[in-house]
Amino acid sequence: MAFNVDLIKPRILEALRTGNLVPFIGAGVSKQARTSDPTAFPTWTELIQALQRRAREHGDIDKDENDEMDRLLKCGKHLMVAEALRHAMGGDRFDKLIKEKCSPHDAEPGEIHHRLFDLKCPLIVTTNYDSLLEDACAKRSGRHALTYTFDNASAVQHHLQGSREVAGKPLIFKIHGDIEQNPKNVVLTETAYRRLLYHEPGYRTILSAIFVTRVVLMMGFSFSDPELTVMMESIRESLKKGSPPDYLILPEGEKGPVEKKRLEDDFGIEVIEYSVTPGHPELLELVDYLASWKEKNQPAVMAQSR
Repeated sequence: MAFNVDLIKPRILEALRTGNLVPFIGAGVSKQARTSDPTAFPTWTELIQALQRRAREHGDIDKDENDEMDRLLKCGKHLMVAEALRHAMGGDRFDKLIKEKCSPHDAEPGEIHHRLFDLKCPLIVTTNYDSLLEDACAKRSGRHALTYTFDNASAVQHHLQGSREVAGKPLIFKIHGDIEQNPKNVVLTETAYRRLLYHEPGYRTILSAIFVTRVVLMMGFSFSDPELTVMMESIRESLKKGSPPDYLILPEGEKGPVEKKRLEDDFGIEVIEYSVTPGHPELLELVDYLASWKEKNQPAVMAQSR
């Protein structure tokens, strides 16, 4: 079923028109990449489970430890399990498997990655570790995107203050690290999250500023993803209670009315649902619509800038 474009709020389109829309990209978008590995580009939970299976296969953990990790994951203690697995497997093998799953050698960006750059958004934020967005930008425009991770907050701040593309280059803010640039700096374990929250103060400041000053459109997530929940909790005090919302694109039926109400009241996030078909082509349909709308309304943006 096609994405119901009638659900797209005027506030989203206005932000797109003025260059204030920030796509926030999760693992569900990376899953639309082309690769021979059907298990590539996992969700946060799937990645930890893949690490857990590998550790069990290699004898790094025994059955009792494996069963306890299953229980911890059900309780939402993903950071604790990831930390235990890193210690059990050793850093090199732990990092190697993350790269294998999140950056397979034959991966190519999907059409959705290319179309995202037709939105002409100055900034894209992602929790993904892969380089699919960077590859898509280079192929789409012939220019390399500016790419920064959580430890380059000052550069992101400079970009936000400029509020437009630098020499035609969008900025990709990879808030949980980059598996290609520095596998050991990827944010997945308890230690890494503590370092991010307490030793990288610019991360929270910049992320909060994005949510306060821009309109954020999140796609490729489930709000039950611990990854997203932990991130949102870390900047909860900055989110726009009582202000116009940001938006989360979710498969229909994932959230009931009580949880959707709490997301809007507690986090300032309004859920937009879509009916799911295999492969979630509806996400591409949404981006296609936005890109076409942007192209049709581009002259108005140019006229305003004169």
